[in-house]
Amino acid sequence: MLSPLFGIGGLGHLAVQVARELGAEVIAVDMTEDKLHLAKALGAAHGYIAASKNVAKELRAKGGVHVGLVTSAAKAAYDMAFACVRPSGTLLAVGLPAENICFPPVLMAAKEVRIQASAVGTRQDLREVLAMAAMGKIRCQVATRPLCDVNAAMDQLRNGQVSGRIVLCFA
Repeated sequence: MLSPLFGIGGLGHLAVQVARELGAEVIAVDMTEDKLHLAKALGAAHGYIAASKNVAKELRAKGGVHVGLVTSAAKAAYDMAFACVRPSGTLLAVGLPAENICFPPVLMAAKEVRIQASAVGTRQDLREVLAMAAMGKIRCQVATRPLCDVNAAMDQLRNGQVSGRIVLCFA
C-alpha cells in the first residue's frame, strides 16, 4: 500500500514514524533534500522532491496512492496529494493551510476520492502514540532557540526550513 506523506516538518516527521510502526510503506514528499534525508532516516522507504513534475506521474504509474496524508500547511501540497490519489483512495488533511483548498468536483466524482480531515485524535490514538514513544519507536526532533530569536524562528517556519519542532526558551 503506497502511503505518501506530503510535508516532512513538525507533524510530518512524526507521521513518518507512526506510519512506519503501523507497517505502511512510507513515501516522503517535500521541497528539500534535507527533509527527505530526515524522513528516510526515520523510516521512509522513498522520497520525492515536490518541485519535480514527475512525482504525481510516478506515483500514479505505480497505481496511485491509497492514502495521501498532507501534514503541510501549503496549498501546493494538497494539490499534489490530490493528483496522486488513486481511484477510491483517501486524502487525509491534517496540515491547516491559511488559504482555501479546492479540488475539481468532476475529478472527485470520477475518482471517487474520499477526503477526511482531522485536527485531533481520540484518547485511544493518544494512548497508542504515547506507548510507541515510551518504547522509543517515535522521537520528536526538537531544536531550541532563545526567545529573542522568535522572529528568525518564525521566518524559518514560514519558509519550510524547520525539520521537526522549534521550542523557544527564556534563557
